[in-house]
Amino acid sequence: MGAAVVPEAEAPNGAGEGQVEGSANARSSAPMEHGRPVGASLAAGGAELEHPIDASAPAGAATTPAGKARAKESAPRQTTSIPIETLSGRFIRISLWRAFRLQIHSNEVLRSERKTLAEEASHIVDPEQQAFLAWRRSVLLLVAIAFVPLTVLRFIEAFQGPPVPPGARVFLLMPAAAEGLFCLIAFDQLKNWTKWKKQRRVLLIAWGLYMLAPFLVYLYPFRDAYDDLAMRVLRQAAEIGGGLRVAVTKDTAGMAVGLAFGFKALVALGPKVVSLMPGLIRASIVSKLLFPGMSAPGWLMILAAPFYALLVYIIVLMPYQLTGSWYFVGGIVGLIVAQVFIAWSGQVFTVPLDTSDAHQKIHRAWLAYILLMCVAGACIVLGLYEFIGHLDLGIIRIFSSIVAFFANVLLLTLIFTDGIVSAMTFFRKRVFPDPRREQLLRESEEKIDRFST
Repeated sequence: MGAAVVPEAEAPNGAGEGQVEGSANARSSAPMEHGRPVGASLAAGGAELEHPIDASAPAGAATTPAGKARAKESAPRQTTSIPIETLSGRFIRISLWRAFRLQIHSNEVLRSERKTLAEEASHIVDPEQQAFLAWRRSVLLLVAIAFVPLTVLRFIEAFQGPPVPPGARVFLLMPAAAEGLFCLIAFDQLKNWTKWKKQRRVLLIAWGLYMLAPFLVYLYPFRDAYDDLAMRVLRQAAEIGGGLRVAVTKDTAGMAVGLAFGFKALVALGPKVVSLMPGLIRASIVSKLLFPGMSAPGWLMILAAPFYALLVYIIVLMPYQLTGSWYFVGGIVGLIVAQVFIAWSGQVFTVPLDTSDAHQKIHRAWLAYILLMCVAGACIVLGLYEFIGHLDLGIIRIFSSIVAFFANVLLLTLIFTDGIVSAMTFFRKRVFPDPRREQLLRESEEKIDRFST
């Protein structure tokens, strides 16, 4: 990421007198990195020098009262950096660069973020953990921004279609209301990005409500709300069809409505369900990068990959049967190969690794996995293009489904990473020496060794 330039504000009069003194000495004695001071190197990663240094001032010029007065009059006014606003265009661009990566480097943490961490989370001094909190901040910002158009589109979708009873309308508005509530909570929680424990609990509850709302919608018996309308439509279809015989009964109308809303439920819930496993896999990798000595993230990758392949197969099966497009077959095969690969790679991550080894192995495996997923995704997109041509889904629903999928993957990466770290903390606190348990563990390991010999 290129060097970041932040506007600076003037310091109060008289500030920094002691910094004028010996500024040339500070420059000459500062450690160098690639031929420039360390502070300048940090600026390339988002940290800015706090004060300009005047190398032309002679050493000791400000040691006498007269010299101090002349230095105050002739020296430029001291400046300090203005903290970057969370919703500024510059920070949004930085967040776009951060959020879709698995982690950010410690030298990419902004100076303003380090200052805030020092003030509000002084116990977090590990540079990798500081980078993790900065990464979470960017991910949450992008999720909150993505939920703004999603909320608007959900309200538009809720009022599309034929008239429904008030009770059915309330159920149709539930997903839009849940997404709007989560959007507000996400924006509100941006100020608590340094308070990990507090923020993760609030986000978990808000995500649970948002995730549950669309599933509750389809508990409403919509076939009862559309009985009369469905019967009129079926009679008109029978008249238009001429010789076509349709038994227009209440059960037939209810079945037609049920099929229509079943398909609508698949379109609405599909992105949420499909995004669960990618979010869990990404969260496992993020957790392994953050705590490379832990083995639990590797086991989660192994368990999540086959479930992801099965879920995608079930979701893609219906559009494949409707279109008969071989693009879906290619997409399904590509997805299965990708999940087998990431599950096989997960075996390497079930053992403790040092930081450099974990970074090297994870990024190599993740790059190959992403390439396989891109090929499979391209095949499925080509198949969906043909599928959408057969059905009038509307541009609003298509756009909202795409945005919802990517927003859910980012959100679930955040939620599941917090869950994995919390679970590791929970079980670590309950580990205590117990000779009996250690003996049982040794006996079990011996039995496994004898069985598998």
